[in-house]
Amino acid sequence: MMFSMKTVFVAMSGGIDSSYAAYLLTGMGHKVVGCTFALLPGGMTNPKNPKACCSAETIGRARQVADRLGISHYVMNLRDAFEEHVITRFIDEYRAGRTPNPCVLCNRYIKFSIFLERARALGADLVATGHYARVDDNGAGYALKKGVDRIKDQSYFLWPLPKETLPAILFPLGNLTKSQTRGEASLFGDFRRVRESQEICFIPDNDYRSFISQFVPPKKGPILFADGQQIGIHQGVHCFTIGQRRGLNIPFGEPLYVLSINPADNTVVAGPKECLARRGLTANDLNLISPPCGGPLAARVRYRQKDAPCTISVSDETMEVIFGDPVFSITPGQSVVIYEGDTVVGGGIIERSF
Repeated sequence: MMFSMKTVFVAMSGGIDSSYAAYLLTGMGHKVVGCTFALLPGGMTNPKNPKACCSAETIGRARQVADRLGISHYVMNLRDAFEEHVITRFIDEYRAGRTPNPCVLCNRYIKFSIFLERARALGADLVATGHYARVDDNGAGYALKKGVDRIKDQSYFLWPLPKETLPAILFPLGNLTKSQTRGEASLFGDFRRVRESQEICFIPDNDYRSFISQFVPPKKGPILFADGQQIGIHQGVHCFTIGQRRGLNIPFGEPLYVLSINPADNTVVAGPKECLARRGLTANDLNLISPPCGGPLAARVRYRQKDAPCTISVSDETMEVIFGDPVFSITPGQSVVIYEGDTVVGGGIIERSF
């Protein structure tokens, strides 16, 4: 079959993964256009955070890579959308005692929504990113799948992608390992000093408590033990997340973990680790990509968590997930992602655990 050249807009952060994705697509013969996003509102630009998506350093590095590849490069202003859909939602969720995932929000509302729309309006056939995941056309339709590199697999962050957008998305690194990317990318660029991006791009030094405190006034309240006894004082429920151990600063005979966060009565409940174990959860705001085909299902409630065997039931836009063995630190506001083998069945936002 004759190769069909496409116009592909690549989201280029200046890092090794998106740079190598652009390199691969150029080598395939596509017309590649590099795009770096300007995301942070002016007041949030911080020289202590040079890795942020719209810092002068990352934009300059992306432009250098584009020049070496001989492709066009543009900076796309998405600040207003990022503030509305990612930053504001992030703050509101912490204010409500929940723990959001900003990467999921960014993928949902920015990279594979607004960026895709703008790229198409500018003549793109496809968009691409440096995610370690795969889009598979099995003849019966498109499916989202795990990346081949099980350690680096980023399908967890991509569950909100609408199924109808999958034919327009490329993940050139999905069949590669991180070590392969790192080795090959050194052929056209020096990425030795580029840090792996593992922090929240709009929060300097990854200090989310200080960041949130700029928008949520501190309000002291009691820290309760699991039996209801008061054992300490907190500075604000927004400073905590389920499963957190550090920051409680309570002398006790055994390690304490945050078990629940209750904005209604301004309390935080702490207790031993075994109290974090849960057998099930409910989730809403669902996106189901590929209906199960009858095989065993598994779920993740955090990015680095191992797949946990489970069963699911969906009704009235709510999903109930029951685990075969207890799962720790199920956190409202985080994502639960369901897998059937390598295929992403879908996911949702955790509402509660039980």
